[in-house]
Amino acid sequence: MVSAIQIFAAYESGDEKPSFGTGIRRGGTMADSQEGYRERVGFVPGWLAFNIKAPTMGGLDMGARISFCPTFDAKDVGKSKNSFGNQIDLREIFFTVDGNFGQVLAGKTLSLYQGGNILTDMTLWGYGAQGGIDGGGTPLGRIGYGYVYPQFNAQVRYTSPDLAGFKFAVGLYDPSVINGYTVEARETTLPRVESEFSYAGVFEGGSFKAWVSGMYQEAKFTGDSGLSGSVEAYGVAGGIQVLYKGFDVVLSGFENQGVGSLLMLDYDSLDASGEERDGRGYIAQVMYGFDNRWGKTKLGLSYGANIMDETSGDRQQRLAGTEVQIEEQNLFGVGAYHDINDHLKLILEYFYTDNQWFDGAGQQSHMVAVGTFFTW
Repeated sequence: MVSAIQIFAAYESGDEKPSFGTGIRRGGTMADSQEGYRERVGFVPGWLAFNIKAPTMGGLDMGARISFCPTFDAKDVGKSKNSFGNQIDLREIFFTVDGNFGQVLAGKTLSLYQGGNILTDMTLWGYGAQGGIDGGGTPLGRIGYGYVYPQFNAQVRYTSPDLAGFKFAVGLYDPSVINGYTVEARETTLPRVESEFSYAGVFEGGSFKAWVSGMYQEAKFTGDSGLSGSVEAYGVAGGIQVLYKGFDVVLSGFENQGVGSLLMLDYDSLDASGEERDGRGYIAQVMYGFDNRWGKTKLGLSYGANIMDETSGDRQQRLAGTEVQIEEQNLFGVGAYHDINDHLKLILEYFYTDNQWFDGAGQQSHMVAVGTFFTW
């Protein structure tokens, strides 16, 4: 069994979201008026995972994992601050079969595409960008500020054995509806395909890992949508992590079409005419860890951004004064992550957020978060 429980106190102060005349300003992760204090879970929610392993039979190792991930945010639910808005997220439920051929995984877990990018983000055990000040669930980490959230999806995945440091994984996924704010391509006749190729090695005084991942999915418009044809979502992502004498350096990035700027295949993947939006993003991060009399400490510094292109339909709407889309979301952060022991962490983070739209308007915020983390 694996468990993790945490709580963060966060204070954020920022600009009001700029208006767009009588039209709609789309995107951006901050609320209309971004100032306030919260106590809520971190980027990783509460976690209770049960691991099951069967006896080895016929050269096969078989196991399973089920995890429950609760949150305790209820600020946005009713005047009585009741608990009806709390969530229990069943993020993982899968089994694996391992042998000399590699591993087959069947069930629900984190996706391959951009999975390596999110798992090397220093805010994974912290808080990161908050999102709406009154929001529930978890904060964003760097979702929308260096990667698009990969999601936990149903899949059947094959991973090769370690071949002198090289590994290859490919999976068939339950396909998603590909969404815009006002349109969606719902008809899916084939699975989404995701893959990852990685290499890990060592050198004198350190080690490194590099990875490249990709995805492809198609979806068609249904007859009642008012649109015809199909759309394609695809992308490539990758990165490198180098560990050397206490330093941990990460460079990662992605480029995709029809995937969106925040949650994969959701919200702004398509414009109002059904055209796929193009986007890209990156993270540059350095951390330094050291032992001391109070435990182990890591200090981190990172900068990242997600950038979207404006389609011809987006431009027409902007010039007509009806809608304007998000162009760029930037996040600069510093953090201190201290392990008192193997089970208890203390975290302090500061983040500066800068969102920009295609009409030149922007919104900025400053945030400090302090938290504690218990793991077992």
